[in-house]
Amino acid sequence: MINFEYQNPTRIIFGKGSLEKLPKEVMNYGNHVLLVYGRSVKQNGIYDRIVEYFNQNNIKYYDLSSVTYPSLDCVYKGIEIAKKNRVNIVLGIGGGTCIDVAKSIALGAANDVDIWDVLSRKVSWDNLNCLPIGAIVTVAGSGSEMDGNSEIENTETGAHGSIGSFQKTYPTFAILDPELTYSCPWKLTAYHTMTIVVQAMEQYLIDTGDTPIQDGFVEVVCKTVMDSLRVLKNDLNNYSARANIMWASALTCNRILGRGKGADWLGGAIGGLIDDLLNLTYAQGIAITWPKYLLTCYKEHLQTMKSFALHVMNIDPTSKTDEEIAQEGAQALQDFYKEMGIATTAKELGVNKYDMNKIEQRINHLAKRNVISKEDIETIVRLAIGG
Repeated sequence: MINFEYQNPTRIIFGKGSLEKLPKEVMNYGNHVLLVYGRSVKQNGIYDRIVEYFNQNNIKYYDLSSVTYPSLDCVYKGIEIAKKNRVNIVLGIGGGTCIDVAKSIALGAANDVDIWDVLSRKVSWDNLNCLPIGAIVTVAGSGSEMDGNSEIENTETGAHGSIGSFQKTYPTFAILDPELTYSCPWKLTAYHTMTIVVQAMEQYLIDTGDTPIQDGFVEVVCKTVMDSLRVLKNDLNNYSARANIMWASALTCNRILGRGKGADWLGGAIGGLIDDLLNLTYAQGIAITWPKYLLTCYKEHLQTMKSFALHVMNIDPTSKTDEEIAQEGAQALQDFYKEMGIATTAKELGVNKYDMNKIEQRINHLAKRNVISKEDIETIVRLAIGG
């Protein structure tokens, strides 16, 4: 196990009825709040409940609505609203997109600096101020509710920027009420749940050695969310299954799973290699590419993949070599995707046209990280597209 430091400042308020505690949490910082949300919270009644709580407690609220993509334009709009109205706290409501946007707004609104200069690493965030951030999760999977990361795209240039686990951009509190995810439809639930598996395994496939606690955490998280997803396939309002997935989402990205190990964070990078170019969501991109990565590179993580096969995928080891067990575990994960109705290729999602030159450019760029070979990346991409 390697040396590490760990601190997580996010206060988690978990369980049925947790939304009722929102006014008290907000008023710890003031009574002017910016709400950052997408479309579904107005459709499922969550927005109306929040507004009612605020009106009862004389909390003034301002809206940044219809946030469906983590774009720089949304961040700029939010910063303008926050500064104009002297907002005390920024509240992200939804999934990772809204919470990530809320984090960048909170940082940008507290400083006289172009937030893109921070996101693109031209300006260091180390000594910047940040407004308090709150999170209300209605789509579990990203883990943004308990980390300091914010991933934002400049849609004009196609460039991606990020804040990397800056302590001040961790939400000060996160409300995790499993009932708030009941309205999340099956397909969205399935893809986002498998995002949890990918992000957990990214902190698992690091052969540091002597990390049985961390590895055990990951295996329990993966097995639990997969079992819970099977339950939700037949009962979308099963509280226990929703609760397990919601808590797993928070744990997966709060950095506890990978402490003492490190992580290459390759899953998001490989998924991102194709999701923009093939017009897929982040969850779709990593869902498609991750099993292909495991099937291509399982030998490089042989003992870890063997453990995954035995303890998560329940592979029978009788009369099998370590390689056979590991390979069967990777295949079993892809078979689970099929069982859940999750696409395993872009072709299954209706993608038939793509610019191979642009894909090749992305492959060359990712290969420079020297995590896996260019040839392996090409194999993963070809299999993920459906060729």
